[in-house]
Amino acid sequence: MRLLKIAALSIICASSAAHASADAGTIAEDFGLFDQKGRFHQLSYYHNDPKTKAIVLFSHGIGCPLVRKRYQELESLNNQYGAQGVRFWMLNANEQDLRSDLAAEADEYDVTLPILKDGTQEVARSLGIDRTGEALVIETGDWNVVYRGRIDDRLTYEKEKPDAGEPFLKNALDAVVAGKSVSVSRTDAPGCKISFSSWKARESSSISYAEDIAPLLKRKCVSCHQKGGIGPFALSSFRKTRGWSDMIREVVMTRRMPPWQADPIHGSFDQDLSLTTEEQQMLLHWIEQGTPRGDGEDLLAAYKPDGEKWTLGAPDHTIEIPDQKVPADGVIDYRYIRMDSPFAEDTWINGAEVLPGDRKALHHVIVYVVPNQKHGERHRRWLLGYAPGIEAKNFPADSGVLIRKDDRLLLELHYTSYGKETVDRTTIGLHKADEVPNHTLHTGIFIDDQIRIPAQHRNFGWSQTREMDRDVVLHALTPHMHFRGKSMRFELESPDGSIETLLSVPYYNFNWQHTYTLTSPRKLPKGSKLILHAEWDNSERNPANPNPDRVVTWGEQSFDEMFFGTYQFVVDKG
Repeated sequence: MRLLKIAALSIICASSAAHASADAGTIAEDFGLFDQKGRFHQLSYYHNDPKTKAIVLFSHGIGCPLVRKRYQELESLNNQYGAQGVRFWMLNANEQDLRSDLAAEADEYDVTLPILKDGTQEVARSLGIDRTGEALVIETGDWNVVYRGRIDDRLTYEKEKPDAGEPFLKNALDAVVAGKSVSVSRTDAPGCKISFSSWKARESSSISYAEDIAPLLKRKCVSCHQKGGIGPFALSSFRKTRGWSDMIREVVMTRRMPPWQADPIHGSFDQDLSLTTEEQQMLLHWIEQGTPRGDGEDLLAAYKPDGEKWTLGAPDHTIEIPDQKVPADGVIDYRYIRMDSPFAEDTWINGAEVLPGDRKALHHVIVYVVPNQKHGERHRRWLLGYAPGIEAKNFPADSGVLIRKDDRLLLELHYTSYGKETVDRTTIGLHKADEVPNHTLHTGIFIDDQIRIPAQHRNFGWSQTREMDRDVVLHALTPHMHFRGKSMRFELESPDGSIETLLSVPYYNFNWQHTYTLTSPRKLPKGSKLILHAEWDNSERNPANPNPDRVVTWGEQSFDEMFFGTYQFVVDKG
């Protein structure tokens, strides 16, 4: 339902056929980008927003004097028009400028406005931006670009007047705020040329579905987008892929897909589902070229998923989850199943996986070990997590999770409807350790069951700290929130006081519950502090919010907030 709602907003956006110079009157296409601080900004979030009448997009580039001389004016305009419903963003499409460069530039010049990094350059191309220093005014009601051009007539190439005679941007904003038409909708804007060398390099050679696109989709997409998979459509051939190409472009532009929300500049994680900038460019350019097939075998047509076998081999013990009825439609709340330990004696587990029943319905499974005592669920220990596209792995070498004979298991199940009533029969497989491992795989947890998220709050923040009382080795991080979840960030404060972001999820999506396993486990010496920052959007702008007028408290149901963040580690024994 959430995807349909967002897709409905996108009908008003351009489907992006050509990238010719876009004049005033162009419909801006939806996009989602990170800014210099790692925050996520999506255009459609402000669709028909009563608090936001327009967004000013200013073309940015480091080193361009016609940009740097505009910083103070843009900050001043933001101070003047921000309270009147105008948001100011900068857009950097320069290939040579990294996001870290944008942060350094903002610090040096005291820039507080978001500088969005257009890594694929596709946002700039869809808007016809080919120079820095140009301002676009986009109305949030219909995404019309009602003005594009220079801020005023004070600056031009190597020349500068002491005062502006024609405040073009200011005049346009006055008209928008007053609900009037913009009288001057287009002016020429002096600025530094933006190089699109990566795109130009591809113009001379055709991208092939058979050689380039099908292998990419096979690696990143078809584990979900297959017949019987949880993806809403199957990418099972060239014909199918070409038919969905415009939709693929839309979800890549808005970062709805692939379903991997970790900020790529912080940390490296196993089984990363995201697309690199180069992969995004290749896919978008192939669609722009008209989706040529090329010569060779259709890998997707030949792909036969082996979904009925255990990835880790035959397990030592299996647990049959009770049959779960899934309705044909509607939003399905999380389901929680509690069961006694499957073992008559204390047992060490060094590997576990899920064999899904109905892959189209089963969204994720998380299994916890819970001590058999009062308030035991607060001290739950992670055992297993499953989500489509994430392959099962054994626990870290020489480590395991102990299930005591009097422990209990807590299963969290999430289902999605797909138009037909079904019954899911899923099995959990457990692998016993041959001998007691040297390391216990521990789970630490951040939790606040007293949380209260105010009604209509767009950005409610929360933080908590855990200090390591011994040397440990960190293996994985898991953020968990419900419908109103907006972002979550794990930071490490070393004993010397330095702070590093280990994992940032700046656009949290309730539909995808990932455990982010570090590619290289991280040693945390005693005295290190893990800090968790979380934010919620309990406003009407959150398309998943069932009731923005309600104060949200702790609860297991999806319309409540069962918030926690966990971290998996072993004690460092050298």
